[in-house]
Amino acid sequence: MNEIEAVDELANRVAPMVGRAVDELQIAAVLESQGFTDQVARERYGVKDVFALASVVYQRLPRDVEAPLDEQRARRTFRVLSHGPLFLLPSLSYPAVYDWLGGLTMVRGLVFTTGIGWWWAMGMSLVAYRLLGHGLDHAAARSLRVLGGTGLGVVVVGSAVIDQRLWVFCLAQMGFQVSSCVMVIYKREARLALLMIPACAGGAAHLLFDVMLVALGCGLLSTVLTLTMSWRETGRAQPDVRKPPRMPMLLRLTGPSVAYSALCAAFLLNTDARFVLADLDLGLAVAPLVLGMGAVEWRAHRYSEQALDELDRSRSVTAFRRATQRLLIRELAYCLVFLGCIALLMLGVLAQFGLLTTRGSLLVDAHVVLGGVFFLGFVLMRYEGLRWLLAIMPVVISANVIVNYMVPGHEIAVFLVCCAALLVLFLLTSLVSAGEVRRYR
Repeated sequence: MNEIEAVDELANRVAPMVGRAVDELQIAAVLESQGFTDQVARERYGVKDVFALASVVYQRLPRDVEAPLDEQRARRTFRVLSHGPLFLLPSLSYPAVYDWLGGLTMVRGLVFTTGIGWWWAMGMSLVAYRLLGHGLDHAAARSLRVLGGTGLGVVVVGSAVIDQRLWVFCLAQMGFQVSSCVMVIYKREARLALLMIPACAGGAAHLLFDVMLVALGCGLLSTVLTLTMSWRETGRAQPDVRKPPRMPMLLRLTGPSVAYSALCAAFLLNTDARFVLADLDLGLAVAPLVLGMGAVEWRAHRYSEQALDELDRSRSVTAFRRATQRLLIRELAYCLVFLGCIALLMLGVLAQFGLLTTRGSLLVDAHVVLGGVFFLGFVLMRYEGLRWLLAIMPVVISANVIVNYMVPGHEIAVFLVCCAALLVLFLLTSLVSAGEVRRYR
């Protein structure tokens, strides 16, 4: 058997294990988990290392496993862009919850559940993706069930301590976060949107006809449907052929990323929680950021893809550094322009109805800047920059809290300055590390 035939045979052998493979890195993880080394890649397959072998295998996957690259990329782009609007769908039920629980109680539950759900979903997804990358589909599904169920229990107990009436609302809110995490991992965003139709329809009906109980019932129905569907999705995985890593080790590996997510949640909620029940323009200030988060995630993916292309094209480290730095600035600009367009559209509508204030405009601007911060955070997380994120975020959050305490009444201006500071610090850190070739190997 020559080298070409050996690669074709290997592609057919690993195809069942990489049915959801989206790039060469996932195939490399599977090959390494099966005991492939650089020496085996050189001696048997005629390539320099496991990563080169993964690239060749990816190109030779059977056509029923590998979708055409352009079609695959288009589908992924659409799915990623949908994440922002999807995550806003539960908000249509909030007016009914407000009428049921009262404003202050609802805000307490919303802040509590959002704060927990943000980093909990991050931990769930990181553990699952790590297991999926090693071909352990059943272990990944089991981890989603265990961690998701634990998260629901934590939120129910915690919300009952805050207010005994809150647990149903918090359970529904956390149920959506857990379900959306599972559905995104399994690429079922369209189904998630369909299952949220009852909640959206009920919320709209309450706004038009003041039918609170109908809206609450529809929201509960969507919660049950999404949790049921996510449970079914995790039950379809085939048994693993080898033993997965121990859960404590996986949780320890995801700890830094979860900590960064918790810091992001704390920074955002420390300001936004003050304005949920304020004037309409202040309460809606976060909407452009949420709607545009899919675009932020998409541009982070595109940066990685284009940086790897530059790595293949560049003839020197200096050329690669300059190319990736230009690429980083360009993708950051795309994110800010995209978020800015959404913000301008919303501000224009508010101004048309006389609902826009200077404070509202500043708070919207701050969230647009924060979107750029999150883009750079995605990039730094992917390329070994977590230690810088964990060093910078606590300093800026502490400054935000201290200044607000010492000079009350200027929370929006302080938040905007802190967002700008994070953007500058993250950008400088990213520009320094962007040209380091070892991070892209």
